[in-house]
Amino acid sequence: MSRSPYASAAPGLLALTLALAGATSPAAAAPAPSGELLENPGFEEPLENHPWMPAHWDTSLTDLQTVFFGRDTLLVHGGRYAVSVANTDANVPVWHNWNQSVIVGPEAWGKDLVFSIWTRTTGLQGRAYILLHAYRDTVGKMAKVWKLPREVASRQLGINKLDDPLIELGWKRVYFSEPETDWVRREARVFVPPSTNIVYVRAGIVGTGQVIFDDASLRLEAARPLPPPPLRTNLLPDPGFEGDGNQWEYSMPPYAGQRIERDTSVFHSGRASVHYMNQAEGLIQARVGACQVFGRNLAGKRVRLTAWLKTDSLVQGSAWIRLYANSLSRRMVQSEPGPNYSLDTDWTQLAVELDVPPDAYLVWAWLAYSVPAHGDVYYDDASLEVLGPAGARAAPTPAANAKRSDR
Repeated sequence: MSRSPYASAAPGLLALTLALAGATSPAAAAPAPSGELLENPGFEEPLENHPWMPAHWDTSLTDLQTVFFGRDTLLVHGGRYAVSVANTDANVPVWHNWNQSVIVGPEAWGKDLVFSIWTRTTGLQGRAYILLHAYRDTVGKMAKVWKLPREVASRQLGINKLDDPLIELGWKRVYFSEPETDWVRREARVFVPPSTNIVYVRAGIVGTGQVIFDDASLRLEAARPLPPPPLRTNLLPDPGFEGDGNQWEYSMPPYAGQRIERDTSVFHSGRASVHYMNQAEGLIQARVGACQVFGRNLAGKRVRLTAWLKTDSLVQGSAWIRLYANSLSRRMVQSEPGPNYSLDTDWTQLAVELDVPPDAYLVWAWLAYSVPAHGDVYYDDASLEVLGPAGARAAPTPAANAKRSDR
């Protein structure tokens, strides 16, 4: 929910903030540098008839009263203004963010888009992030052109929700979790496939604390070549969850009590695993899990995902692994479903394979389970390998190693 930056300030800080904000009248925004695709990238231009919102930017919207968005002059990287987002309660996992959409056309196809922004964290517990994603999204594009809500634009186009041709073609999220930092420049890069017509940039927080953002930029650059992936080599960074977890995307619906955390008390090997928890909260069944996304250099390949799984008193929900690919011609394809696991399962190795279509631009590797559910799920020692060209005879599933006790 968007709120005034002064809504929860202590009295002394409130007086200082108001004094600084009212010391001078807002200056006219400087024109964006040549080649800049974002509007108001430095948050300097105010939204007309609004007390604090920057022009051309929006905020994520929830019914939660624990998140506060602001634009002020207290801490800035450049110019006079910066924006911030602060959250005080992480019981409900929500990705609170500042965002902007940009319409693109054939001039962008075949190039890289680079989103950068300066960030500063204060009291961060959880993760902050920047995100750049590219879509073929006719409804979203026309909603922006017509300045209408998405649902209204969809009706005007005669497109039902189930018939929406939306497809995600580019994705890069960069997480960071340092509790306190000075200004740090963050960058995300995606390749822009043919037919992309709108891109979104987001900068926000999932967890508690405050993140300040300033001096954003979105530019087109010549595409960086992607080397062919090596065969029979694990492509997953941090496959055993030994690091800080920022290499993994944690996907969760906004259900109270939903958690995904690195766990050092239960593991298959090394010193950690990833641990999923739910309190049987949630109105509809949803997919939850840790995942990683890969780009166009996996197109036309046969890939295999493996991981070790352990379940503990898991009821209602079930756990599985899956590969997905976003294809221009086939939209989304997925690996054949393997077995689902629930109740009590000792460490067991799972494996699935997928022929990635030749026109695929995103491949997702998921370690998943379904919620609402009771119980615990652990994953460890994951691997994503290229077996050869698509259509090749499936390689034998690797033999399971001897099971290891929890330590």
